[in-house]
Amino acid sequence: MNNYSRESGIVKAGMLRFCKKICAGLGRPETKLVTNLVYGIASSESCKLTEIGRALDEKITLQKTVDRLSAGLMRFAKRGTLRENYLKSIEKYIDDTTIYPIDESDAAKPYAVAMEAIHEVFDGSAGKIVPGYSTLEITALTHKTKTPLPVYERVYSAAEKGFLSQTHEVLCGLKFLTKRFGHGGFRVMDRGYDANEYMEYFIREKEKFIIRVKTNRVVLHKDKPVNIEELANRYKGKYAFTCTLRGEKHHLKISEIPVKIKDLGEHQLYLAVVYGFSDKPMLLLTNCHGEAASTAIAKIYLLRWKIEEHFRFKKQQYNFEDFLVRSLTAIRTLHTLVTLLAGYMALLTQDPNSVLSFILRTAARAIPRCKKRKPKKLFHYELAAGFAFLLQKTSANLKAHFPPLRYRPPDNQLSLLSVLPFSAQLRLTFSA
Repeated sequence: MNNYSRESGIVKAGMLRFCKKICAGLGRPETKLVTNLVYGIASSESCKLTEIGRALDEKITLQKTVDRLSAGLMRFAKRGTLRENYLKSIEKYIDDTTIYPIDESDAAKPYAVAMEAIHEVFDGSAGKIVPGYSTLEITALTHKTKTPLPVYERVYSAAEKGFLSQTHEVLCGLKFLTKRFGHGGFRVMDRGYDANEYMEYFIREKEKFIIRVKTNRVVLHKDKPVNIEELANRYKGKYAFTCTLRGEKHHLKISEIPVKIKDLGEHQLYLAVVYGFSDKPMLLLTNCHGEAASTAIAKIYLLRWKIEEHFRFKKQQYNFEDFLVRSLTAIRTLHTLVTLLAGYMALLTQDPNSVLSFILRTAARAIPRCKKRKPKKLFHYELAAGFAFLLQKTSANLKAHFPPLRYRPPDNQLSLLSVLPFSAQLRLTFSA
């Protein structure tokens, strides 16, 4: 009979090494708080402080554990340090050809009334407007497995004091991406970001972008204004290619049309019209050009769906929307920790032959509910299930890793130098 003691020890050590890495430069209280929260979220697969407290298994009442974690979340102010330490560990997977999907999600709290700065958001899963918070994220897709590595995250609310606009929040994220990783790569955005402000920023910074545009946009084609959908219907597709999306094979055709936008001056843009997904073509506006780029533009945009899988993973595996903290600072800290934990799972997928990955996948097969799941290209679920299964079997909590610091009073034993009538300088000379 296998009690998984050796496997649990290896997995626990790997989790603690990750926590130590992202906590570099933090004080002991902050390091202990982050380690407890990340470990508790991974073990309980929940963002509720009560579930995290039970996973920590401390020798105090659960209420005291919850109060300690809640107070620590509300006053934590080192999220930038955590993010920077994490980004240093993923720099080797990012270069000038990296794809950066950019999108927003929501944290719906339909029954919340006392949370700080809560505001109405659109709940995509329910298809209606409910109270909650908006989340903006930018991920980087790895070249080997196209796994989304989070590089920027932000929780914001329109009811927050000092809030300017959604456009301002997105531009702050884009500026951070430029400052941290440079101007290389491809910025990929959905129809919700079809705005001149974003295109103007990309043109000014000389960055490549691909944005899916709405059908009511008007562009200049051969110096004449024309509706973008009407322009797309004039073409039938010059290049043909085949792709697989969500397990379904599609035979597509694509045309590339040079266009301009009046408010952006004389900058040349290109409209990529993709036929084959539905009756209406998919319209992509980009500043990339070339015969090889025509089909690549469509393939790059289709990879944007990876960020949707990233959102779904955090909500399904760790139940992020079920958090029960009220402070906006606490919500942001909790979201940062869940995002970094998802990034840790993504890092593990880059080396599937490592001992840790092998142990996690082997343990996940022992869970009955994992056998019923359909195969997923996002391996986070399997690794996260293995973490929870093995961490729950560890007999010792984290107290041994953060022993209490005991106060040692000064020694009252008199020394000979303290009673001799020498001056301070002579006393130091004598002692030397």
